[in-house]
This record gives sequence, structure tokens and C-alpha cells, in this order.
Amino acid sequence: MEPKYKITTQYNEEEIIRYNRTILFKEGRLKRSIIMINIALIVMLIYSLIISNWLLAAIWLVFLPIFNWYFFKGIDRKAARQFRQNKLIKGQAFELAFHDDHYEGASELGYSTIPYTKLHSIIETPTNFYLMEAPMTGIIIKKGDCPDGFIDFIHDIKNRYNL
Repeated sequence: MEPKYKITTQYNEEEIIRYNRTILFKEGRLKRSIIMINIALIVMLIYSLIISNWLLAAIWLVFLPIFNWYFFKGIDRKAARQFRQNKLIKGQAFELAFHDDHYEGASELGYSTIPYTKLHSIIETPTNFYLMEAPMTGIIIKKGDCPDGFIDFIHDIKNRYNL
């Protein structure tokens, strides 16, 4: 049977970093952890001000933005390093064929057929769709690579299968 839509996509470092950030915040509960750590740091800052320990308050005031900057940059650096070290997906073209009840993925590495009922979720961002096969594993589809009508089709799949 002929697929409704065909998309060829190739991953790059920027897409992997964007994917990693999105998944960690949506599925990895990272946002809650960062909020809790920041609240603890702010409480320690306020406590230092209450007891008039200005040196300690200054340390917390400097540490708070440095922690947040380093934390987010560290996540991006780790994703970029993992992409650069992964010889399987770097430079690899993935061909995706979408049918009414499943999609097929093919590359030089192999072929797979995945029914939509087996998907964990479909995450949409302003630039991409992520077809999540598990909470932390998925396929990246760039919206710029999508043929006409595909976005409506994937929204229909998301609603029909409650993804």
C-alpha cells in the first residue's frame, strides 16, 4: 500500500540539542528539579540577608545565576558531545513513510514499522514534531521538511490515538 506522506530527514547537532532540551523538560521532570534547587538557593540567600551575613548573601547572589547558566549549558554540551560521538546517526538520512495506522522508518541501518498504537506520545514544538516511542526515545521530524497536509494528518493521528 502506498503511504500518505513521505519525509526524508537528517539529524544535525542543533536538532539533537533542541530535542534533548524538549524531552528533558517535558518527560524528564527536569523543570521541577531546577525550580526546587532555585527555591532552595533563594531561601538560603534570604536567610543570609535575615541574619545579616552579607558575605554569604553575596556568595548566594553570585552562585544562583552561575548555577543556572552552567546547568543549561551543561545539558546542551552533553547532547552535542553525544551527537558528535554517535557514528550511527551522524550524516544518516532517515526516510519515513506514514500510513493510516502506522509509519515506517528506513535508513542504511535498517527498516522498522511502528503502529501508532505503540507510540508513547507525539510532542509538537514550534519547529518540530517528536514521535516518542518511549518517554525518552523518539523520532525528530522537522516541520520545514513536512509536505502539504502532513501537519493536519499528524494532528489527526495525535487526536485519534490520544497521543
